[in-house]
Amino acid sequence: MSAQFHVKTVLHPEGERLPILLDANRHPVVWINLYIIRHLRARLSSNSLVKITRILGFLWDWASRQEFSLRDRLATGNGLTQVEIEGNLYPWMRRNFRAKDTVRRLTVVPSSVEFRLDVVWDFIEWHLNGAICARPVGSREIKDIKAKLEACRKSFESAACARRQSPLHAWALSEVELKRLLDICEPGSPDNCWQRACRERNRLVIRLMAMLGLRRGELLKLRVSDCHLTRTIPEIRIERSPDDRLDPRINEPQVKTESRQLPCDVQLAQELNEYICKIRRVIPGSDRTPYLFLSRSGRPMSLNRVNGIVEQVGNVNPEFSALSPHCLRSTCATRFKELGLKRGLAESEVDKDMKYFFGWRSDKSIDPYVEGSTRREAAEIGLAYQHALFERSSRLSPCDHDE
Repeated sequence: MSAQFHVKTVLHPEGERLPILLDANRHPVVWINLYIIRHLRARLSSNSLVKITRILGFLWDWASRQEFSLRDRLATGNGLTQVEIEGNLYPWMRRNFRAKDTVRRLTVVPSSVEFRLDVVWDFIEWHLNGAICARPVGSREIKDIKAKLEACRKSFESAACARRQSPLHAWALSEVELKRLLDICEPGSPDNCWQRACRERNRLVIRLMAMLGLRRGELLKLRVSDCHLTRTIPEIRIERSPDDRLDPRINEPQVKTESRQLPCDVQLAQELNEYICKIRRVIPGSDRTPYLFLSRSGRPMSLNRVNGIVEQVGNVNPEFSALSPHCLRSTCATRFKELGLKRGLAESEVDKDMKYFFGWRSDKSIDPYVEGSTRREAAEIGLAYQHALFERSSRLSPCDHDE
């Protein structure tokens, strides 16, 4: 079932990208777009806004099928009842709205449902707070609206907790898996799945994500001028540049983390220099764009193209069928932490270094990325303990067993 709405991203002459919600007739859904512009626009990237706008489209689609007007409910401060939230809206938000899935799944994973409900609740809370502000100071209605707002909050929390599972972060490759992946990406490898004209570029794409832990957006925002490859210690500069006027991509890649300078291995620097001077240089139109990675047409690579590069590896090599760009970032973070601890650094020092290297703002950002390392260490200790017990049991004599 396809949703009866459209999300259109408008490109402003100054470079800002703003998604807007349109109904089935491509008319703006004003009361939802106002929320996006007034409440979200100043603090979220365009990619995040697109994702949230689509979820609000699901909400609008649901609301258009109800016997009441959600817009009027919010404007009057009445909100939604517990039955409407838990018995009607929650099942709707669990639906899989993608019509192109090869295997049709009826529901999405619990983490996606929880995120959708968070988005919808924030939207409803904003409107109900607006209804409170619209009442005169001292009005009796304010108390009633606050009570309904609190009841809505509890209903959303109850729905979000339903079937909640422990979140699973992108898995990190083992050392053997990482070596195998890098071997596959070599241009001369018999297992290399890419067209010959793209092999050098695609190898660098994989290497930069696996070795420097770059996000897709950071990778695609790299400019040739960000690569300082002739220094004693080569460096790559990661710079935030939201609403970049030079970027022609409607779905603009984003540097979500902090700007930083990352050291670059000499061999990696040589490969980058070779790509810039000999491969990128001969791409038609390459002199008209500053971005490092280009398609064969000379346009900056898209986020979907990066996904495609990684997916192609998994399509030809089944052991990497679940590989994603974020797996490579998780792999880099896991190895970074393990190496820092092996060198004798205190965990607090390693965490501080990781915050800079990966551009994180808070300590909480570290936890999901090193979860795989913790699980592996726990598994090794657990297996060693079990092995020791089996060894002890095998050393017991038959009479000991009889006792």
